[in-house]
Amino acid sequence: MFSRNLGLISKEDQKSLKSKKVLIAGTGGMGGVCAEVLVRMGIGELTLVDHDIYEETNFNRQLHSNKETLGQYKVEVLQKEFLKINPDLKIKVLPQKVTLQNIESLLEGVDYVVNGMDEMYNSLILERTARKKSITIVDAWLTPYASVFVMTPDSPHWEDFLNLPTSGVPLEELTPELCNEAVEIEVDYTFSHFSPYEIMPKDYVKDIVYKRCKRPSLAPVVWLSGVLMANEVFKLACGMPHTDYRGIFFNQYDMDLEIGKLQTFKKVA
Repeated sequence: MFSRNLGLISKEDQKSLKSKKVLIAGTGGMGGVCAEVLVRMGIGELTLVDHDIYEETNFNRQLHSNKETLGQYKVEVLQKEFLKINPDLKIKVLPQKVTLQNIESLLEGVDYVVNGMDEMYNSLILERTARKKSITIVDAWLTPYASVFVMTPDSPHWEDFLNLPTSGVPLEELTPELCNEAVEIEVDYTFSHFSPYEIMPKDYVKDIVYKRCKRPSLAPVVWLSGVLMANEVFKLACGMPHTDYRGIFFNQYDMDLEIGKLQTFKKVA
């Protein structure tokens, strides 16, 4: 079923993909697209974690969200759809959040982690624990443009790179306020590429960061980011060169590509 991959990738690459286990936390927009692309490429094993059910507000961007799947857990719908594509796929789905209590079991035997979650606190649980276990992380952040980041065990994490106020704070002591401050710095970094404030006003972005309004999502941005995430997992699995912790940003309006800037941001006072 994956024979049309061959010629663009080798038989050895295909075998390597089949041998890998990937955890995808957050399977809505970007995470759901990433998962489907990996399944269609021939990934061998997936663990999907997401506590959410499909709602009508998901229809504008999330794969397999429709009138028939309303109210169903996203991970359970994706499991059914993915097994229609590849009945031999090893897939485990967990309709729950990433927590301090379940993170160790979630990461058991995992080769790569994909973070498709919106919440800073849950992301830090996932990514700090993955780094302790020397698991490479693929991520994407809030921006009007598609993006992707790869953090290997020997590269800085974005807590270090951006000098976030959460850095060094035990997970049990993180507060919502501290996490929001960290998100604001993350957004400052991502929005330092191209001209995003021509698309999203600054006041509106701040309202999103501090959860005074819901985060907007547009299908082209979400799907492009999901595909970029899957592409980085593919390159990692096959030993190919990949992007790094600084990230890559794709301006789908002007068709420009920009590598993340080498700069450090100060902690919020």
